[in-house]
Amino acid sequence: MLIIIGFLFSVFISVLVEGMMGMPLTNSSALFIDFPSALLMLIFLVFFFFTSKSGSIIGKYIKSSFKKNYNYTRAELVSLSVAVKNTIKFTLAAGGFGFLAGLIAVLASLQNKEMLGPNLAISLLTVFYAIIVSYIIFFPVQAWAENKLNAMGE
Repeated sequence: MLIIIGFLFSVFISVLVEGMMGMPLTNSSALFIDFPSALLMLIFLVFFFFTSKSGSIIGKYIKSSFKKNYNYTRAELVSLSVAVKNTIKFTLAAGGFGFLAGLIAVLASLQNKEMLGPNLAISLLTVFYAIIVSYIIFFPVQAWAENKLNAMGE
């Protein structure tokens, strides 16, 4: 539930910032959408969730967040916090890998000078997606878990 709220909040902030900057939403938003970069990040995340314990812990958290008055144990919150920290690290590493792969593709096609800028921008989008996913979706979940732990006391 918190992930959905975090996503909706991030979309709201994005629209608000674009509106304040006076940019029309149709032109500026299209610059930040690249299907191959998003697919690369999605493939890495799905792979990570299926092959690590973090995926099952986060999946359990998502299922329990839809239950009313679910009381998390201290062990569940600690494991959720560690799982989300690992997911953030992996997501940022996947963004770096996507950037390096895109940079190799850019350097391989240096003959075409007109495509240098757009190709470099596309390789940077993978890093942008990694930062967005890490700090707008996963970081609030980690902060929530750690705040709950602090509220439980030592």
